[in-house]
Amino acid sequence: MRTLIIIPAYNEELTIGSVVALAKKYGDVLVVDDGSKDRTSQVAQNAGAIVIRHEVNKGKGAALKTGFDYALSDGYDAVVTIDADGQHNPDEIPLLLKPILDDKADLVIGSRYLNGAKGNIPLYRRLGLWVLNTTTNVSLNGTLKITDSQSGFRAINRKALGELMKISSDGYSMESYMLVHLAEKGVRIKEVPITVRYDVPNKHKKNPLSHGFGVLAAIVGLIGYRRPLLLFSVLSLISFAVAGVLAYWALKPYYAGGNVYLTQAIGAGIFVIIGIQLFVAGLTLNVLARMVRE
Repeated sequence: MRTLIIIPAYNEELTIGSVVALAKKYGDVLVVDDGSKDRTSQVAQNAGAIVIRHEVNKGKGAALKTGFDYALSDGYDAVVTIDADGQHNPDEIPLLLKPILDDKADLVIGSRYLNGAKGNIPLYRRLGLWVLNTTTNVSLNGTLKITDSQSGFRAINRKALGELMKISSDGYSMESYMLVHLAEKGVRIKEVPITVRYDVPNKHKKNPLSHGFGVLAAIVGLIGYRRPLLLFSVLSLISFAVAGVLAYWALKPYYAGGNVYLTQAIGAGIFVIIGIQLFVAGLTLNVLARMVRE
């Protein structure tokens, strides 16, 4: 089976050489340099990788799709995606490829939650990953439960690759979009345990908070597209809850023999109307979404 190992990279000159050298044992290595301003391309090429360079930074999703397109056009049977920062162990590549070789999966995800090593994950990462995993699983509509939806260590066969080229996401939300799109197409998805290290250089290239909120916003948007009734029902319930709090605040002095707080009472009425409108919007969009899918 011809295997291409795809490494999307952005300003990773400190680690890309060792990742390429270790990964080369298991297949051809393609580094997609996503507009790096350092020597990432040069170091990767010196280590023996094929290098494709984006002149400007387009996002991880775009870098992956560049790699997928190369793999499809060059006739590879499977690809493995691995991060360039050294967090993943390239010697675990055969673990991800085995279910594909055994024809038991089309997409294999390396999960850091299946080997009992989640205690090694920093607390803020565990919290953020729990939120992202939960929202991703909601968008999957109960078709499967993924323990590590944001893992960038994955193996994909040629069947799934063709489907992935249809995804529009270009950023870090690509990992979740990939799962939702393939699950909808009936692609077999499996997880295997991997190890992850966090004592790597450049581990905070992006602000973890803004990065997490960006990915979460994209996943919530995906839920709104796939399950609008669920999303708008939740928003409607939040609106009704706010209305309830305001109504209690408005009526509390009345029951004590005083007057009703008019401002809070008006606010409660406004939030009730908003809640009703959100629920009606959810019902309408749910019907439209079903029509589009059918």
